[in-house]
Parts: sequence; structure tokens; C-alpha cells
Amino acid sequence: MGDFAEVRRHHLQRCKVNANGGRRSIEVYNSVGGGAFFRRLLGEWENAGSEIIPCEAVSESDYRLDRGVLGRIALRWRMYPGHAWACWRGSRRRLAKSTMRVVTTNPFFAPALVARATRGHGATINLLYDLFPEALVQTGKIARGSWMERRCAAVTRYALRECAATVFLGERLRAYAEAVYGPARLAAVIPVGADGRPFKHHAPQQPKNSAPPHVLYCGQMGRMHETDTLAAAWSAMNAIPLAWTFHASGEGYRRLRGTPHAPVGVTWGTSLAETGWQQAMRQAQIALITIAPGAERVVMPSKTYSAMVAGQAILAICPRASDLADLIVKHDCGWVVEPGDVAGLNRVLSRVVAQPDEVWTRRQNAFVAGHRYYDMTPVSKLWISLFETLETVS
Repeated sequence: MGDFAEVRRHHLQRCKVNANGGRRSIEVYNSVGGGAFFRRLLGEWENAGSEIIPCEAVSESDYRLDRGVLGRIALRWRMYPGHAWACWRGSRRRLAKSTMRVVTTNPFFAPALVARATRGHGATINLLYDLFPEALVQTGKIARGSWMERRCAAVTRYALRECAATVFLGERLRAYAEAVYGPARLAAVIPVGADGRPFKHHAPQQPKNSAPPHVLYCGQMGRMHETDTLAAAWSAMNAIPLAWTFHASGEGYRRLRGTPHAPVGVTWGTSLAETGWQQAMRQAQIALITIAPGAERVVMPSKTYSAMVAGQAILAICPRASDLADLIVKHDCGWVVEPGDVAGLNRVLSRVVAQPDEVWTRRQNAFVAGHRYYDMTPVSKLWISLFETLETVS
């Protein structure tokens, strides 16, 4: 089928009814129930007249509970073999009832499994959050060139070929995946986006005091996140007055906390509940977001969009040839530093302190672009357009 936009240009008719009597039914398969932004997206679909049928192994809050060894084993079972069986059984049972199925790569084989179970019935959409086997190779869980890598690649190739559409999170992610695994039947690029409602009436304001700029990292910091450049910059930093706050978890976070050169006064926090997270996001002027070399072919950090709608300028340590860097350049909403460019990072940090007007301008740019393009209302419109296209060409 090719590119989503191209297909839409050739199919102007918009089919807004389905065989179930005028209401689109959308099954949503995701082993871990989504966060606030994902729930908001499903709510937007419902507001547009769709019926949402969720299939998840565990809720977001339940997933984050502290567990013992046996509890973690049970959770893994529910998320992988248990969820796989639920995907197969649920999609088979509803063959005649649902016109759309959105299946995330959580776990990575779920889109291929559902596409196989429902072949010839409705449309299965592959929501490609992370690319496999690259994600497993990048984190060191499997070896490059191994049998497991080849099996994972075969699953990804099958999903791109058999799913009615694949949604990529960025243009570069799409280009890489299709170059390696072949073209998707129908390709759409739709950003993850964010729920901008908590921040809509809190536009960034120019600071009125001389307090140092506040840099915040909030979220998972795993092996696909770059930390070495920041650690090295801290060791070379000549008392640049910045306030650093981290609310994170993961292997990369543990590694960063172990650096001996962290500035005095760094706040090392844990993950936040919703209310505390919103408050922290409003207080920070700059969001730190990192991608390790190689991971730019795998992920586009969703925390970027939350930072933008909160009015934070983006300080990105990531490869320049990445969707994250393209986003920052497109909206002039931050700074991009290549991994390993310690001197470049310190130059940016010095500018952040010396040029508050630049920070304020880029915060405003982030806020405007975040709410105009990446809040769930505009993001949902892209999804609805995809649903309508699939109904038209089916």
C-alpha cells in the first residue's frame, strides 16, 4: 500500500460507519496499561464515536508495585505468555465484532500474533513503540548475529508485511525499519504525544529572580539512555550554577548516581506519582533527555512531548541523525549535543546560565509547539484519519 499520506490522497471518501451499526470498535492490545497520555488518547477516540475494547495484562499502577522474586516471576508470566494467549484468544473471539485492532509492540511479537490470528478480518495496526531485535541487542540482552536476533527479526518482518498498517513514532525510525525489514503495507508516522491539559494554563514565565536554571530528568533511564557525556561534563565543569533534579529509575540512573563528580546539591529522587510529577514539571525550565548511540534507531523518548507541553526547553544528548534532534531543530525548542561531546555540552550549559532570554524563548517555543501539534487532541486526529483510511481501502 505504501505511504499513509499518499493513500489518503487517492481515497478521499471517508467511511465513518462500520458493519456493527455506525460505531467503530477498536480493540487495544498492550501488556501494560498505558499512562495518562495513553488513557487520554483512548478517551479522544471514544469522544470521536468509537467503542474501545482494552486488552492488557497488568495496569500501569500495578506494574510499578514493589515485588519479591516470586512476584516478579508471576508478573513476567502475565506480561508475556499470559498476554500472548489473551491476544490470540481475544482477537479470535471478536473476529466479527471489531473493525480495528491497535496492537503495541509490548511485547514485540503481539502485532504479528494478532495479525496472524485475524487474517482477513478487519484491520490490525502495528503500533511500533520499540524496534526489535535492535532493542535487545542495544541493551545487551541478546548477541548480534545470534539465532535469537534472527528469530526476532523474522517476527518484525512479518508484522510489517501482514499488519494492515504500521504506526512509526518518527520519520527516521520509519526509514530505518523499512530499509532493514521491508516496507509496511501502510505506513503512518504519528508521535506519541502528551496530555497537555494539566499544563495548558501554565505557560512559561520569564524568571524574576537570579535563581540558577533548573534542569529536570523525569522517567526511566535505562541502557538506551546516554549518561557518560553528562558524567564527564560534570567532572570538567567549572562551577556552572545549575540546579539538577532527577526522578528516575533504571540501570543508567544507577550508573549516573555512582559518578564521583556530580555537582553539590543534585537531587536524586525516585519516580513520582501524578500530582508530584505535574508539580515538578511546572517548576523546571529545562528537560534533560538522552539517547545512547545506536538507540536512535530504536526509540523516540515519549518524555519529550510531556516536557514540551509543560513549557520546558529540551536539552538533548543524542545523535544528530535522530528524530529527537530533528524535533528540537524544527521547533527551535532546545539544544542538541552529540554523545561524547563533553566540551559542547559544557558550552551549552554555560549559555543556559549566561543567556536567560534564550532559555525563555525556547521554552515558549516548546510550549506552543507542544500544545499545537503534540497534545492528544491533534494526535488523535491523525489516528482517526488513519482509521478512516483503513475503512475506505478495506
